[in-house]
Amino acid sequence: MNTNFSSTGALRDGSGRFTGQGAFDSGLPAPMTKFTTLTEVDGDLREALEGAYEVLASCAETTCGVATVVCRASPGAGKSRLARLLMSEKARRGDECRVSFHLPTLDLAEEAANEACDLGLKAQAIRGRSAKRQDGLGTMCVKVDLVERASRLGIGVRDSFCRRVEEDGNEIRCQHFSQCAYLQQFRTEAEHAFLATNYLSLPDPVEKCDLRIVDETFWQQFLSIRDVPVAAFTEPRTFFPRSMACDHADLLDAAKQVAAALIGGASPLSLSFSSEDYSKFAALEWQGKAPDPNLAPDQSGVLQDQLLKRAEFCFRQVSRFAAIWSVLAAAKEAGLSETERLRLRTDGERYLIRVLRRKELYHSEPMLVLDADADDDILSALGCDVRTKHEVALRPNAKITQLHDRRMTNGSLLTKPGIRETWRQIIAREVLIDKLGHDSGVLVGATRKVVRAFFEDAGHSFDGMTEEQVSEFMLETKLQGADWLWFGGRALGSNRYKDCSSVVVMGREELPVTALEDQARALWGDTPGMPLDLIEPDETGLMRMPAVEVAYEMADGSAKAVQTPCHPDRRVRRLQLQSREYSSRQLIERLRLARSSYRKRVLIGCNIPIPGMPVDELISWQDLSPHRIEAAVTDGLLEKGGIRLSPDGLVHAAPKIFTSLEAARTFLKRHRPQKEFNDGRCRWLCDDGRIGTISFKRKIRYAREETAILFFGEEGLAENAERLWGSLRVVDC
Repeated sequence: MNTNFSSTGALRDGSGRFTGQGAFDSGLPAPMTKFTTLTEVDGDLREALEGAYEVLASCAETTCGVATVVCRASPGAGKSRLARLLMSEKARRGDECRVSFHLPTLDLAEEAANEACDLGLKAQAIRGRSAKRQDGLGTMCVKVDLVERASRLGIGVRDSFCRRVEEDGNEIRCQHFSQCAYLQQFRTEAEHAFLATNYLSLPDPVEKCDLRIVDETFWQQFLSIRDVPVAAFTEPRTFFPRSMACDHADLLDAAKQVAAALIGGASPLSLSFSSEDYSKFAALEWQGKAPDPNLAPDQSGVLQDQLLKRAEFCFRQVSRFAAIWSVLAAAKEAGLSETERLRLRTDGERYLIRVLRRKELYHSEPMLVLDADADDDILSALGCDVRTKHEVALRPNAKITQLHDRRMTNGSLLTKPGIRETWRQIIAREVLIDKLGHDSGVLVGATRKVVRAFFEDAGHSFDGMTEEQVSEFMLETKLQGADWLWFGGRALGSNRYKDCSSVVVMGREELPVTALEDQARALWGDTPGMPLDLIEPDETGLMRMPAVEVAYEMADGSAKAVQTPCHPDRRVRRLQLQSREYSSRQLIERLRLARSSYRKRVLIGCNIPIPGMPVDELISWQDLSPHRIEAAVTDGLLEKGGIRLSPDGLVHAAPKIFTSLEAARTFLKRHRPQKEFNDGRCRWLCDDGRIGTISFKRKIRYAREETAILFFGEEGLAENAERLWGSLRVVDC
């Protein structure tokens, strides 16, 4: 399976064929990550985190943003565990410090809280109102749907739904107040709260903390990307009083001018309005807001629903209309001639104004960010005052093989069943290698849509299921003998797959150009003197990123590279790294490679280089794809425990590969299976010299067909196979 470089630098596959657009010898400097050894990592991390606590403890009030220290340590380095250990040491010394720990999911928060309690900390995981009760009887809050709707309107939840004391001293309570699971969880002596990351943009449900520790990425929840229909923006407002008729008319006239400018391809900043005019229009929008719904805790759910419906539509429109004026006011104030935070798009025949903004950080307490992928520019754009940063990188204890001549786009994986079938065969091969070796499991990763396609290929139907139910099913169900996971939040922080011996990553998460640029517009748009370098559509209307030579980090230090689509703006490129390269690395690192006691296997099924992943072998799609007989043997061994290399034996043991007797007969006439194996078609079974080889019993005449019975040989493989598959028979014909 080795891929050879020709004298011209182009790659050839195992048959000597040129592989096309793949890796090549490069003149770029070979990337070399400075890895920390395992013997040094605990000491380095302790020093970094202790220094971070000192810096944050000494932070005075600042107007520059939220005081922040960043620790970029490899997944699995132990930064989260050590952060809790250091907090327990502080508590034993009597140093008072209330900490809120934020983690990607509630499950991770509960796991961390339990560990903190074991360390002697008074800790508690906070379950949100929509979380399931621990006894499984519904959600933590009975009125969670109503509460979440009110919260989106900016309505105070506790006073409107839980408990309120009137001016006359009369107390009004929700009918579920005394039995409310959500409220009951706060009746503890806990000093440290463990919460899901989404609480960073919500009011604190517990007593104010002294420090926040944020485990993994969080920046995306502070982006606001909303669409406003032009027709709605230019229509009369519903709740303006008659006394404001003139102001209302001026507002509508300005809205029509802004819409006309955008539709005509002009900048609305070229209009005659001043920054003060735009600010006035924003204030006017809020004056035209519908009256507050006057919710009270003792109202029935039916009445509260009716009151909310009256306010919701108007509030959504008002807040989005006001956002348009606020963007224009800020851009005009900055002296800009164009704004990057508004853009026109179409949906069928409708015009929409996309408004792109960043939300302010909700909390101001000092913050320690524990994130291997943390980016200073992104954090600073959110309002973090990054005081210092620490980096600790660990070398993956793994053999890393990477596909070099295919990008494996989401589109190709979703629309080409043949490619998915080849990947199924590759996955089956990895499962077989695992079973014959460590027998600890294989993890397969891709986008969620691709994962779902594989489940549907296998006959699973998701009719009548919610998306959350589909996700839970796919996470809990083995397919092709492997566990499945997808890029994104599900792949952050979890130790669930740390014992797996192998991971296969198909394709990558690739956001469209417009989605990446929208994120950049929201974060950095309208920065004076620093316009974004945005991609213009080509003559066909498509937006294409230029291909750039990007170097692989090779384990042997050699200089290899590949042409990779990269955004030309350095800030947008940073966002692309977050969603593409780093999301692949996060999924791979679910195996906790650095601290593995043995060398695991990593197969990266995409040619885009991944930082911090030194590649041992670059491989072409031709060489990676199993030969037909190899795929049949793998299926036969996994499903039946053995396989006869006769037509009926192939059809019986590997019906996905040989769908009919005629297909099997035709194949056997054209090929000599024993020669295929002896010529090295199944070198994969000899990986690292641990597993051995596949051999054949002598060929005989059986039922008028030439037949061979497959069995395992060399290095004790037969004994291992017999242990795994009692039905495996070594037959001497």
